[in-house]
Formats: sequence, structure tokens, C-alpha cells
Amino acid sequence: MNFNAKKKRIDDLIKLINYHNKRYYLEDKPEISDAEFDLILRELLELEEENPTLKDPNSPSQKVGGFISKNFQKFKHLEKMYSLENISNKNELEKFIIKIQKTIKDPSFILEPKFDGSSVSITYKDGIYNSAATRGDGSTGEDITANIKTIKNVPLKLLDNAPQGLIEIRGEVIFPLKEFASLNKKLEKSNQAFSNPRNAAAGSLRQLDTKITANRPLIFIPWGLGMSMNLNIETELELILKFKEWGFLILGEFIKADNINFIQEHFEAVLYKRAELDYEIDGLVIKLNNFNDQKILGFTSKYPKWAAAIKFPSMVAKTKVKQITYQIGRTGMITPVAELHEVTLGGVKVRRASLHNFDQIKLLNLNTNDEVLIERAGDVIPKVLKVSKKINSTKFKLPTKCPSCKSLLSKEGSYLFCKETNCIEVLKRKVAYLASKKCFNIVGLGESIVDNLVSSNIIKDIPDVFSLKKNKLLELEGFGEKLAENLILEINNKKTIPLAKFISSLGIRHVGENISNLLAKNFVNIDKISSAKENQIESVDGIGTEIAKSVVEYFSVNKNKEEIKTMLDSGIKISKDSLIEGDKFLGKSICITGKLKNYSREELSNIIVKQQGKVVSSVSKNTDILISGENSGSKLEKAKSLNIKVMNVNQFLNL
Repeated sequence: MNFNAKKKRIDDLIKLINYHNKRYYLEDKPEISDAEFDLILRELLELEEENPTLKDPNSPSQKVGGFISKNFQKFKHLEKMYSLENISNKNELEKFIIKIQKTIKDPSFILEPKFDGSSVSITYKDGIYNSAATRGDGSTGEDITANIKTIKNVPLKLLDNAPQGLIEIRGEVIFPLKEFASLNKKLEKSNQAFSNPRNAAAGSLRQLDTKITANRPLIFIPWGLGMSMNLNIETELELILKFKEWGFLILGEFIKADNINFIQEHFEAVLYKRAELDYEIDGLVIKLNNFNDQKILGFTSKYPKWAAAIKFPSMVAKTKVKQITYQIGRTGMITPVAELHEVTLGGVKVRRASLHNFDQIKLLNLNTNDEVLIERAGDVIPKVLKVSKKINSTKFKLPTKCPSCKSLLSKEGSYLFCKETNCIEVLKRKVAYLASKKCFNIVGLGESIVDNLVSSNIIKDIPDVFSLKKNKLLELEGFGEKLAENLILEINNKKTIPLAKFISSLGIRHVGENISNLLAKNFVNIDKISSAKENQIESVDGIGTEIAKSVVEYFSVNKNKEEIKTMLDSGIKISKDSLIEGDKFLGKSICITGKLKNYSREELSNIIVKQQGKVVSSVSKNTDILISGENSGSKLEKAKSLNIKVMNVNQFLNL
């Protein structure tokens, strides 16, 4: 690339980054993921480093990211609110530490979570809440005093030994994942859903109506100071203890570290635990622990020289689409899948990516042979973010027939369904789910054997599972006498099943474990469920119109009713375990966390449900009890901060 080409590329990147910064900070409507943005910014930084004479003083690399909305009053920070420099690998971490060691002898560091939310600054005067603002451009933000005041865990008066004078407490406003999913479900109906929890937090803070902010389950986590008067502390660790004393919530671990190997080990441990958290983090923050050492190093125009963000490895990569194939689910839903040229993401080899539904293909303008950007977040199936280049694309055509039985597909919203009751692929998925741990738990009846049995016409419908004959199994390749006998014995031993699991095994659309439990709890037996009216089902707390309609539709089909009758006639018994045994936990929301002794989560959940309690996956102000095992982590911390009753398994069982 010659000089002029490099200058043009730098100018183009600056314009592109400024555009996306505006979409991100000002409008809360990002068009690209964090990983994509980091790729663009990194390209700019590398070009500027290689060509210092081309560095523009107004480049985004020289400024704190952020914009100020015209909808709010401007607010001048007492002290500048800086961004953090990113560290993306071990070499960059080594450089960061070595650079500090040149000035500071035997530096001690603190490691803390990098919360993925919206950064704000809260000012207290003589210990009383005074004002609050967004980061903005670092010097000036937006006045969100009224909105921050509505966040339930923000103290309006600092507790023990509150400092006199002015103090700016910097921190992150985050949106818990469980509540984010719930909010987005409501907002999807009006096409106002947020793209991620961070944008939900930022959007909630920028509401002109404070009632909307107050109704959002926002959490404020302090991580630093701006202006501080009359505060006699020397280290970051002391500051964290002060935050706790003053009444702030502290989440995650704050660890002292003095060598790169320990830092790397802790980083990898947090990366491993990341998926268990009820809030998003996108890395660790490393800081010098001692405030005097921080003062010696000072700041650049954009970053503190004594702190940086160690970012989690990029989960974004480019590859090509080989073809678009289809998966058929147990409800007949057809899901498109992008078959990819192999690429490695976060150490995992990826050959396929979910496309979710057919509207997504249209939105992406995706075709075979396209070069695409894919993302893998946590342990979920990778997804296609965008088409990065068109290369001899073959235009995708929406299928009209089921790829298995060739019957006409039915379009419902963004989804396509095979409604043919005799579709072999749908039957395979139904039988595999019925045999899984979530239903009958038939050990030995895995997907490959199910495929073989259905393809060989030995299983022609669901009830056939419970009337399998040894001589038929022996006809299949790979089945010997012992294997056939063991499978039939296993099936016969699993013919007694709780009502909730029986309901789940039927393959009713929208009805999984949770809805099955609600139906079992409220209707007691299968006859009452099958004869229930739509309004009766919808009256159950936690069941909406769409689910109620789906249940009624299922039981209106004669084939489905006949299959249930045949299953019961073949010896299936719905156990008394499916019935409610009492009301000890009626109206109680109970969360289970950590490694449990003597009991599995499923066993404890069954005990709670039988006593009319509700099992929840995250801790919130509405949680009544947290059952805590070993290594409980963030849920235990949050429960303590919210004064929620915490007990071990034995204490819980003795209630």
C-alpha cells in the first residue's frame, strides 16, 4: 500500500469509527458487534503506529469515545473520565507490565471484572447524593441525575464514615441477563428490542421519563474515583472496602497480582466462569494497586498509563458459506444452517453457524459462496453476523417443501413448519427427545439408534417405542441378543413417569420443561389438560396466549389423542410424583447455585415444584431463598447484598 493509499485508508477508518461511535454512544443502536468494532479500531491503530506522520490529532485513537445527546443537559465532570487501553494477548500484557516496571519498582496490581455496561459518574456532597452523568467525551457528559437516582442499589446517602466535601464515584450500570431476556421478549412485539444488555442499560439511562428507568432492573457497580476530597486511603483494595462500607454493591473478585503467570491463570479462570454469570463482562481490568504509583505514571490524552483492559479473545472470524442446509425440529420447525469452510474461533473449530430463521437470511442478504463474519459467544452455536463480501454468490431460494417428506411448508411469522404428521425426520426428533433425560430417560436409545429404528420402519409412531420386540431389533445391523434385551428391559423399567415429563415428551410446540411443570401443577392429570379451554390454560401464571393456543391445538388433533391413549394402554403409568404434595413453598422464588452434595439440581427442583415453589435461574430482589453449594460465586454475593435468605441443602430440606 503506497503513501496515498494508506492516507485514504486511515481517513476512511476514522470516518467509519466516528460513525459507529455515534451509533453506539449517542443513539444506543449499534450496527456492528464489539468484536467487529475492535477489528476496525485495531487496523487504524496499526496503520497509525506504522505511519506516525499520518496520525490525525482528531483521530478516535486520540480521544475518549463518546458523544453528548441534545436531549439532556451537559454536565462537566470535576475530573476527566478516561477510557482504558485494550490488551488482546499475552505479548501485549507483557509489554504493559514491563513499561510500568521501568518507572515503578516491584509494582503490585489489582485485577477486577470489566463489566460490559454503561459508564457513569455519581457525585456525592458531604455523603449525600448530588448528581450523576454519563461518560460523554470524558470531560463533559449528559446530566442523568434524576434517572440514576431511581436505581435501587444506588445509595442516596453514604453509610459509615462518609467523606465530607465532594466525591465522584465512577462505575458501571449493568442490566442482568435474565431480566434483559424478559424485557426484550416484551419489546420484540413493538420492534423495539435492544441488541444486547449493555445497550439496554444505556437506553434505560437515557429515558426522558424517569418512570421508565425506575421500572428497569438496573444495577450500579462502582469501580473507581474521579474528584475525591478528604479521603485517606492508599490502594484500590482499600477503596473497594470503602465502597462496601458506604453501601454499594460489589460483584466479582478483586485479586492482587504481581506476576504475569498468575495474571494469565486468573484471566483464564474468569474466562471459564464467564458463562455462569448473570451479567456480562468482556474481560478483566488490570490496575496498579497503589494510588501514589498511579500518580507517578499519570495519563495520556485518552488512557491512564497505570491501567488497561485485558479483553477476552475475539470470537469473530471471516469464512465462506459452502451451502445453506436445514434442520428439522421435533415440532416440525425448519431451521436454516450455514455450512462453512472450517475456521477456528476461541480455540474451537467451527464448520456450521445458525441462521435462526428465514427472515434472518433475507436481512443478511445471504447466499452460497458469500464471505461472512461469524461470531461465537460463550458455548452457544456460532451465528452469522453479516456478509462481508459477495463472491460469485448463488442466490438463495426460500424452500417451499419439507426437505424430508416433501410436503408443502407452512410459514408462520419468520418460521417455516412441516405440518405433515407422518414426516420421518420430525418423528426421529420426537422420539430422540422422548428418550432423553428431560423425558423418559431411556438409556441406550440415542439419536443414531433412533434414526436406525425409524428409517427401518420399526418405529412408525411414538407409541411404537413402548412395544418394541426383540426379534425386530435383531434385524438391525449392530444389534446383538444382549443389546436388544437390555434396551427392551430399559424401556419397560422407564414406563412410570411424572406428569410434567410426560407432557414434555409429547412434543407440543412452545411446551418445554417449565411450561410442562406449570401445566402439571395446575391441571393435575392428562385428561384435565387435554380438555382444558384456551382461557383456562392462559389463566395460569407464566403461560401466555400463544402457548395456550398451541396446547389446545395439539389436543384437538385426533392422531395426537390416539397416540396418548395407545401409550397409556401399553403400560405407561403417570406417577404420583407428578402431583403436588403440599404448599410449603407456595409463592416462593428459589434459586440453586454452586456444587451440591448428595442431591442433584434436578432433584431439588422437583422438591420445590411439588411444594408449589418456583425455581428461578438468577438472583434478583424477587428471590426468596438461595440454596448455596460449593463455589457459589456471584449469585451468593448478590443474594447477600440484597439480604436474601441463604442456606445449604440440609438447612433447606429441614425447613
